Amino acid sequence: MESPTEGYRCRVCSAPLPITADTIAIGCQYCGALNIIKHDLIRSLYLVQPMSEESVLSKLEERAKRGSSPGVFTRSNLAWLDKVLIPLYIVDVDALLNYDAVVRVYIRKCRRREKREECWTETKTVRVSGVYKPGPRSYPVIARRGVSVYSVKALAYAYLSRRPIVKPLSGSDQESGIWRNLLAVELDGKTAITLAIDEYLDDARDKAKSWIKREAEIKASAWGGSVVGSSIAWLRLTPVDVKSSVTDPIAVPLYYAIYRSNEGFYRVYLTGWDGGVILMEKPAGRLERSLWLVTGIVASGVIGAIASTLPVYWGSNGLVYSLLAIALGAYTSYYTTRRAITPFKTVVKTHVSKIPGES
Repeated sequence: MESPTEGYRCRVCSAPLPITADTIAIGCQYCGALNIIKHDLIRSLYLVQPMSEESVLSKLEERAKRGSSPGVFTRSNLAWLDKVLIPLYIVDVDALLNYDAVVRVYIRKCRRREKREECWTETKTVRVSGVYKPGPRSYPVIARRGVSVYSVKALAYAYLSRRPIVKPLSGSDQESGIWRNLLAVELDGKTAITLAIDEYLDDARDKAKSWIKREAEIKASAWGGSVVGSSIAWLRLTPVDVKSSVTDPIAVPLYYAIYRSNEGFYRVYLTGWDGGVILMEKPAGRLERSLWLVTGIVASGVIGAIASTLPVYWGSNGLVYSLLAIALGAYTSYYTTRRAITPFKTVVKTHVSKIPGES
């Protein structure tokens, strides 16, 4: 019996399409045509027009001339160049949070008695309530399940910050070979909104807690003394007036290039519409990798030796510390070994935040 995901063929060349139950749109690997599988979940698809490969390479060469490795990024050293289209949504979210909380505020008071000063800490219980407005935010949501690699996240936030021009697709655009490089669209707009709202509210709750504690501390300072801290004893946060909007999926180009050199291979990830570098990795030297390996061996040995002696001198408490030391030694060994066997070292890295839906 044929499964629901079998039997789909390209509408242009009739080649089989490797779809899953989640696939909404996919590019044909043979002719490159765009195939929309679930028309009820996607109205249209927009495209950020990619630069030509020649323009991307020229821009990278110009940038390299101003850097520390001008001789590496030349056409003769190019080992691989590829382009992929990353589908994403831009979701705008805004909401209010009604809050009601009881906060314990710790106040330090001092008084001078004869020639010495006596100080103590008092705890004041303060109740605060009101409305917190985090403000509107925009989130990029990758329209493909399970994609959380750094280069894709960096591309999404680069698009969000620069907002290059996008264009709707015509019939000829849908049949152009560019869609061969499209990651299959697997999330619909409603799911993207849900993920973005969850991320917005998680971030808003953290900010609201700081706001609530600050408000309680201001109230408590009226009793005199110096506020030294506070903690929330009870809290109720209720999201209200949640507003959201989502774009149609946008195909954003990402270029990936590998250059060979005497030291090894360089990897570069670039925004496909303007050639901006979002991630660059250079080969890690043999000496550096050897030092990481030696450091890991020595550190693990020292920590292991310390862990074995703790139960002897500290009894039952020493056993707990010994287990913690063993865990630390295991992590140290894992981290240093990973650095020792990794052939690349990051030299350019764009700061990005968490993508909604990322675990």
